[in-house]
This record gives sequence, structure tokens and C-alpha cells, in this order.
Amino acid sequence: MKATHYTLLLLLGCSTGATAQSVAIDPDAEWHEEHWLYDGLTAHHSVYTCQADGDTVIAGNLCTRIRQVGVDSISTLGSSTPPVASPLDRYLGAIRVDEVARRWYVTLAGYPGELLLYDFNLEVGSTTLGTFGDCGTGLTVTSLDQVMLGGEWRQRWHLDMPGRFIIEGIGTNAGLFGQLCQLFEEFSCLHVYREPDETLVVDGCGALSTSVTEPDGDRALLLAPNPTTGMVRVTGTSPGASVAICDAAGRAVLHSVTITKDGQLDLGALAPGLYMLRIGERMAKVVKE
Repeated sequence: MKATHYTLLLLLGCSTGATAQSVAIDPDAEWHEEHWLYDGLTAHHSVYTCQADGDTVIAGNLCTRIRQVGVDSISTLGSSTPPVASPLDRYLGAIRVDEVARRWYVTLAGYPGELLLYDFNLEVGSTTLGTFGDCGTGLTVTSLDQVMLGGEWRQRWHLDMPGRFIIEGIGTNAGLFGQLCQLFEEFSCLHVYREPDETLVVDGCGALSTSVTEPDGDRALLLAPNPTTGMVRVTGTSPGASVAICDAAGRAVLHSVTITKDGQLDLGALAPGLYMLRIGERMAKVVKE
């Protein structure tokens, strides 16, 4: 990795009119995930990596094989017996990328046909169309923002299921094959998505947050006090730096505001709410009271 630490921030991108990026799967992509399954009194807790595992041809179409490697810990509810660890190392299926339609299709191991996994051609008000899993279809996009990976902004669509979002060319925060209802019986989450030298940290099991590795030499933006009633001190940047401020919907509300020589920023003109400050490629959230 280029860096060894992360900025744990919700990355809200201002509406910049950025064009959609490719949804091709990086040949070295990895999804680091966690999964829970409760089957009667038997509980499975799996920690694993889904890996792009080379190309294959299915029904004349070029696809990317996906392999799962990790550990499944099996226990009995209410029992004092320690969980039994079972290694995971198996082929799960293959994803076909349709760059024109901006869709991913999946053919699962042992399944007779191809299923729509993700439609990345979305906007606010769109309905998800995935046909894989119990909750892969019928969700509505309520808002969008952007996250940066590999020097490119990728769209993130927030859905009308609490804690769910889809990231362009990556999948859902519930995991690569996480088109499952987030219920007690079975649920999963994506912790980290990796491409060569780039890492996207996703809090798929908690709050809606996404973080990226910081570029070498950059410092995190620190804001205090936060929440604020008006003035906030910004550390991690230089006086005179230009700041763009977006609201929670990703709309730019203030342009080219500058940090004073004593490191202060005046947010007194903003209505109460959540905002995102952007300086270059770095961001920090602030709550205005």
C-alpha cells in the first residue's frame, strides 16, 4: 500500500458533473469481507477474501472468476464448546462485465444460468435491478456522493435500506455478493476493497463511512470544535487554502472559501446540518449547530 494509515471520514463528493468511470474488474481486485449465517442452532461466522482469479469463458462470454479464501468458524448457539474453524478456499462463480450497459452479471457455481448482479447506471430515484439474492431488486436510490480510488472519483449510491449503498465498479457495502437482506438470519459486510497499491476501507457493518489511503506526505484534516456554531479551526493545511463546502446531498453550498492566517474558517452563514469540507483531494465532515 502507498500509505499505512487511513482517514476515517465519510466522503461526500460535491456535484462536479464527473463522468462515470469504467466498471471493469481489476485483475488483482480483492474484497475483504465478513459473513454471518444462523441455521437453527448452528452459527457460521466467516472471514474471507473474494479474489479476482483470472478469466474464463462461459456461454461464449469472457468472465472473471471469483475465488473465496478464508475461514468459517462454526459454533452451536448456547454451547460452551469452542467454535470449529473450517478453511474456505473455493470457486464461487464468475462475473461478466458489460461496459456499455454498465452492468455486472454473475454465473454462480452449480447454478444453471446467468443473473444480473449490479446495475451501475443509476441516479437518484432509480430502482435497483439486481436479480441475485433476496434483496437485490426493488431498492430505491435516495442520494449519491463520490469516493476516490486510484485517482478517480467513483459514484456511491445510497439506498432506501438502512446502511446500504453501492459503489461504482466495486459492489455493495454488504460485500461483493452481498445482495442479501440485512436480517438476523444472514448478513454480510465489506470491510476493505483493494486494487494494486490502492485501498478503500468500507465500514460495511456500521455507519455509512468510506475511507481511502492518504497520499504520502498528506496530513489528515482536523476540525475543532466539531460540532461548531460558526468558527472552526482547521489543521492539516496551510493558511489561505481554498475550501469547497458541500451539504449532505453533495451540493456545493460555498465555493473558494479560504482559511484565515490563524487557521480559522467561518461557517456562520451555513444553516444547521452536516457538511463536507474539501481541500484538494482531502475531505472532512463538520456539523454546524
